[in-house]
Amino acid sequence: MRRIYFMNEKVNSSLAKVPIREKASYGIASAGGNIITQILGMFLTSYLTDSVGVAVAAVGTMMLFARIFDGITDVIMGGIIDKTKTKVGKARPWLLVSAPLICLGLIITFSANSGWSDGGKLVYSYLTYIFLNCIAFTMFMVSHTAMLSRISLNGNERQKMASLNQILNQIGALAVTTFMVVLVQKFGWQMTAVIYGVITMICILIGFFFTREHIDASEDGEVHVKNVPLKVALPAMLKNKYFFLLTGMFILILMQAAGPGSMTYYYCNNVVGNLGLLSFISACGIVPSIIANLFIPSLAQKFGRRNLLIIGALGNAFGFLLCGLFSNVLVLVYIGCLIKGFSVGFLFACGFAMASDVVDYGEWKTGIRSEGLINSCVSFGQKVGLGLGPAIATWIMAMGGYDGTAATQSASAIASIRFGFGYYGMILSLGIAVIAFFMDLDKNGKEIAETLAANHAKQ
Repeated sequence: MRRIYFMNEKVNSSLAKVPIREKASYGIASAGGNIITQILGMFLTSYLTDSVGVAVAAVGTMMLFARIFDGITDVIMGGIIDKTKTKVGKARPWLLVSAPLICLGLIITFSANSGWSDGGKLVYSYLTYIFLNCIAFTMFMVSHTAMLSRISLNGNERQKMASLNQILNQIGALAVTTFMVVLVQKFGWQMTAVIYGVITMICILIGFFFTREHIDASEDGEVHVKNVPLKVALPAMLKNKYFFLLTGMFILILMQAAGPGSMTYYYCNNVVGNLGLLSFISACGIVPSIIANLFIPSLAQKFGRRNLLIIGALGNAFGFLLCGLFSNVLVLVYIGCLIKGFSVGFLFACGFAMASDVVDYGEWKTGIRSEGLINSCVSFGQKVGLGLGPAIATWIMAMGGYDGTAATQSASAIASIRFGFGYYGMILSLGIAVIAFFMDLDKNGKEIAETLAANHAKQ
């Protein structure tokens, strides 16, 4: 009789509400990570081309080349997490390790010397970018994403966490878009990197100290997990049909965020001729996303995550279309950015919650739970998107004849910036809608959660 009670207690705990302190701390860590994402997506390209003097096409090639190494490190990190066995959990310890490494990586990335030779500048850019994005940030992103799968099996609670996560994410983004240019003008790139690096480190450490892994946790909070060898987890993952769709979806989500996002600087500086508008245009995309995430948990419960993803992708495409068609009409550009901002809130919040659903589905179908390896595809997808999105944008600019050292740009260069700022994002968003159509995880969500909760209670 006592045994039955304990099992039910564990079932209820894995499906129970997550304390608000943990939800907020998880989101604060994500906000720190998003500071890095925003800086790399919006400012690294312009820093390397306009301040350091690296050729625009070389920057794009660097970002794409780094994806090869990044794919390897993501899978390795996922495997490491699945084999990690500590009293505080599988994924959580890696937040503690990654925090100082990210801070260091950001500082050295923005410490290049424009007086170096072209070869020296390029080598330094490669090494620092790979360290920050492919090693330090990989460690954080894979472990942080896996945490959502480890905190709760309750789909509604996960969606609430993912939505709050995105609200705090956007606050982190605002901290970059609002103050980055001002800080650079006042202190320079290196000191600005120090400021944001320290803030990021603190945010991630908050995520470590004030969250818990509740799945497989005993009453004293100690986590008891089984190691999942890579030779077991990898075949199981490849049998999960949603793994491939999830990876492709996150690639496109981050491409549409980072690619056109990196063009905002060039659009304001070269098309509008007013770099001061960068913060306002960015805010037009960020604030509506915060508002959208206030309603997403209830909407997802009513309509399902897949349907919200499709709606968000189509709305995003329409917003980009307005920016492309009316790039010379600032009012319509603002409206387009507002629509994009509201719509992209659905993409990120539902996408991250769905990543945990993919983990659950994999365990339900195969009996193997591999949060680390499956969530490495989310990290991999994000960083491929972060690299590929701006890379393609720079290649578009290069084809248009953009020259970062020129006082004025040619008509073809201006046209390429307009395309990258608008139509480029529209094409990517339509691709997201197609993938989301096939992500029909909602239909078995409740059954999967209850089955897995019972299974973990028996362990």
